Parts: sequence; structure tokens; C-alpha cells
Amino acid sequence: MAPLVSILIPAYNSERWIAETIKSALNQTWPRKEIIVVDDGSRDQTLATARRFASKTVAVISQENQGASAARNKALQLCQGDYIQWLDADDLLSPDKIQRQMEAGDVAGQSGIDQRRWPLGHTATGRQ
Repeated sequence: MAPLVSILIPAYNSERWIAETIKSALNQTWPRKEIIVVDDGSRDQTLATARRFASKTVAVISQENQGASAARNKALQLCQGDYIQWLDADDLLSPDKIQRQMEAGDVAGQSGIDQRRWPLGHTATGRQ
């Protein structure tokens, strides 16, 4: 069974982008994922927009405004994944981003891969 990847999305006043961000997470080709959106007391329609996606795969949490770090920490506390993909509320993922990163990790025998597909702990020269 493929490892579970948690896609964690802290959000604050992101009504303009949140739907597309969640869609990009849902459209990942990786077979096992959970998406956790933590709305940090938005004053716009971020929470209502995110709740339209609530499902078995997408959890939407609301908390009073405590800042981005608190929203990230809440998402981290709630996630169940073997791996974590942080995603800001105004960013998008290419559909195969997680798939490619996970496959690169398998090939390298690493449990962590950075955004450039380098195993964590390695420099650009490949040295540890």
C-alpha cells in the first residue's frame, strides 16, 4: 500500500485562491492523500469556500485568528500521513508533483525529498 501523504493548507483571507488550491491538491496523481485546511479566522469567505470541498479526503478546520504558525501547527497535529506536503493557500501543485517526489525518494532510498527532488541532507553535489 502506498504511503499516505498529508497536504496541509493554512489559510487566512484566501477566498480568492483557496478553491483552486484545494482542487490542485485533490488532482494529485498520488493515490493516497489527505487534505487538511485550517482557516485561521478569516474575515472573508475562505472558510465557506473551503467547506464546499469537505469530504472523506478533505478536512476543513476553523480556529480563531492566531497567526500562520498556529494554523500550521494545528494542521500538523491533526494529520495522519506518513509524509507531509505543505501548501500555502495561494499556491498550486502540478498534478504529478507528489507522485514524482515520492518516486524520487524511493529511488534514492530516502524518507525526505526537497522541492528540487534532492534527498534531504544532501547538497547539490550529492554530498551529505
